[in-house]
Amino acid sequence: MLRLLRVRNFALIDELTLEFHPGLNVLTGETGAGKSLVVDALSLIAGSRASTELIRGGEERAVVEVVADIGGLSLDLARFGLDDPEGHELVIRREIASDDRNRVFIDNQPATVSTLRAVAPLLLDIHGQHEQQTLLAGDTQLALIDQACGTQSLRHRVRKLGEQIRAHREELATLDSREAEILQRQDLLAFQRREIESVAPEAEETERLRLQVQVLEHSGRLLERAGSAYEALYESDGSILEHLSSIERSLESETRHDPRLEPILAQIQAGRTSLTDASWELREYLNQFDINPGEIGQLQARLSELERLERKYGPDLPAYLETVRQELDSIGLREEKRSNVIAQLGVLDAQRSPLLGELSEARRSASEALSTRVSAELRTLAMPEARFWIEWRTLEEASLTGIDRPLWYLAPNAGEEGSLLSAIASGGELSRTMLAIRSVLARNGDGRTLVFDEIDAGIGGEAAEGVGLKLRELAESYQVLSVTHLPQIARFGDHHVQIGKTVRSGRTITEAEVLSGEARIEELARMMSGKRVTEAARRHVRELLEGA
Repeated sequence: MLRLLRVRNFALIDELTLEFHPGLNVLTGETGAGKSLVVDALSLIAGSRASTELIRGGEERAVVEVVADIGGLSLDLARFGLDDPEGHELVIRREIASDDRNRVFIDNQPATVSTLRAVAPLLLDIHGQHEQQTLLAGDTQLALIDQACGTQSLRHRVRKLGEQIRAHREELATLDSREAEILQRQDLLAFQRREIESVAPEAEETERLRLQVQVLEHSGRLLERAGSAYEALYESDGSILEHLSSIERSLESETRHDPRLEPILAQIQAGRTSLTDASWELREYLNQFDINPGEIGQLQARLSELERLERKYGPDLPAYLETVRQELDSIGLREEKRSNVIAQLGVLDAQRSPLLGELSEARRSASEALSTRVSAELRTLAMPEARFWIEWRTLEEASLTGIDRPLWYLAPNAGEEGSLLSAIASGGELSRTMLAIRSVLARNGDGRTLVFDEIDAGIGGEAAEGVGLKLRELAESYQVLSVTHLPQIARFGDHHVQIGKTVRSGRTITEAEVLSGEARIEELARMMSGKRVTEAARRHVRELLEGA
């Protein structure tokens, strides 16, 4: 239930605060005073599109805020990443900025318009002349039928399965749409794998081969220089090591005379030891040098092949080959995935098929009772001979809501065959039909606020009286807010607010005044007789109020 509406810098509204109460709240006022601006503000709270044109001239930001008593209602805000209110009060605020930086807050938490559109219907339900066109849409009609017939849970199951089926079909279409591209990619990868596997490259093999080829290409010079070094160090008469041994012996005999020669001798001994090791390593190098004249050609050929592949695929051939194998495995799994998707579609279709039949049968069976109840409601709205009924068409392919398309028919008068509700020209008949349907749905009040914006358009007299009575009846189950220009309806209000406009400091602003007593009588008399209010009109209003 709405408790409070605050509006600031919104169209003609400078600043406005309205308190709402249980029962029937009526808003009246002269044409153009701004009554529908209140509904427009509530529509923003319900998630309607915001426009900078709604900002009052000369201002930077418009703000609309409602305070609602949610009682024990569970909003489940956690599904939107928000915290649920701790108490029974919920505050929703929407800000429209001139720079298009609009903001939404739910219980003082930043939120999105899509979240607002999901949460707001739990709090309020807005009906007006624009909503009549929505009422004529098949999806809306089907949703109302499910609500009235108690098939919402079954509809929800059908929708969930339908969403899964749609997702799987989209996945299958994506897989199939890339069929030629994937096959072409598979052929390319298979060729690359064969080309690289035929060479069987090893890790860092190219660098090893380059070194081997380099050694073999310079083998003669390497053997010559290494042999000469070995001869000079060790093998020849008068070798370097032989001279070092002689020097070592001569100095060693003199260290007893001068100890300062000992460290020098130690360095010579260390040098001789190192050169001895080097000479042995040179001999080992020469012994292991195996020259095969044909080997260099083989190595050069393999090195050339490896370098060719590296120019195509990069320096790390084994790593690239592994990547190719993994992608080929993935493509191979694609067909397996496609088969799995088709199998899952079969399972989902098998699960949904009986539910589609069950839902369709339940709707068609319950719609007869619904039609009877709506026709009965119409008789209380000055349409005593009206008949309302629903016919059904079966869709060729199931949608998210099932296989049914409802067609709403109305015969307003006796002896008429009736026609589709969408073909009814009378705005009054449409208004009353909508109110009758809403009245049938309202018998299980769920704590929402019902907002009616001039639902009395196109009617008057007895019909208006019936609408007023019906709104009062609805107000026993719901909080109802009705914008009306008919005194026959306004007189049934439990709470009456007059919307007016005035000029202040050279600017037009919209104001609200809670009416009671004589002030309310005066407003109802104005609605009845116009600007010139007579005493007779006042007496008539008093009689109307006594009869309400």
